[in-house]
Amino acid sequence: MNKSIMLASGLTGLLIIWMLSGSNDAPVEEEVSQSSEGEKLMSVVVKSSDAQLVAKKITVQGQVEPNRVLSLKTEVDGKIIALPLALGSRVKKGDVLAKVSLKTRIAQREQAVANVAYQTQELAATKKLFDRKLESGSRLSLQQANLAAAKASLQQIDYDIKNSTISAPFDGVFDRRYVELGDYLDKGQQVVSLVDDLQLKITAMVPQQQVDGLVLGQDVTASLINGEAITGALSFISATADENTRSYRIEVLVDNNDHRRLVGMTASLDIPVKEVEGHLVSASSISLDNQGRLQVKAVNEDNEVVAYPVTIVRTDSDKVWLSGLPAHVSLITLGQDFVIAGQTVQVSQG
Repeated sequence: MNKSIMLASGLTGLLIIWMLSGSNDAPVEEEVSQSSEGEKLMSVVVKSSDAQLVAKKITVQGQVEPNRVLSLKTEVDGKIIALPLALGSRVKKGDVLAKVSLKTRIAQREQAVANVAYQTQELAATKKLFDRKLESGSRLSLQQANLAAAKASLQQIDYDIKNSTISAPFDGVFDRRYVELGDYLDKGQQVVSLVDDLQLKITAMVPQQQVDGLVLGQDVTASLINGEAITGALSFISATADENTRSYRIEVLVDNNDHRRLVGMTASLDIPVKEVEGHLVSASSISLDNQGRLQVKAVNEDNEVVAYPVTIVRTDSDKVWLSGLPAHVSLITLGQDFVIAGQTVQVSQG
């Protein structure tokens, strides 16, 4: 009996709860509807931007090299008898860098001079006899050949004597020495190395897609690893691409009148290639679309969000120059992450 009473009481309670919940259905729908009708537009802040001409730049890595490095070799054989300058000395054109012993060349020259004189006299005598038909033509030709050989021998000795002294062909730095005093050298052996650091060249490789925009003589700025920035003129563009990298070698000439020690440093070259219309925007305004492309968001005349795909022209400090936007555009600077293309928004000027 008690169980029946308890069961009846439970069913009655459930019925009351169901009736109460049913009576509230209509007011809930009404509240939701009112909430939907009263929804406010998303607010964004925009800033007007007009396109400007901006120089597009490419950046490549390179290194500083001397304009000229010359390895001087001996043109005569002999013993090194003088190395008058210290390694690292700054030299002028014509300064003596090394001397090779003349050995017996002075005596050989005296003999060669005498032989030339003798062969000259012999040729004169033979010619007189030939004119009188007392000597054959072959004898005359032989004497002419003897004189020519004597003169050639003298010229060779004079050449050896002149080149026994190794001099600087240009102003520069005595950078390397490959011999020591007393060494015996064979003809063609390296003696010293001379570096021309009055003018430097910065070399780099430019990708094949970007080489067409380069112009000989244009200014190029290089940022060195020590923080220094130097400017020079583009002096060389290779006519052919590297077989492995498909990139082109370039050279930029830079004056170095102060003889700063920059050779061997790495450099980052900023090379302007052409002018394009662009907008300067904050890097925070750039996002990615569903396909992973760069985009920025703006609003049109109807306050609808428009997403524009863009391309980076160059970067300046914390801002970025972009192409791909209309000449005049209202860019969203605040709230762009919370709106989508086609959405109507409430706009305020920033």
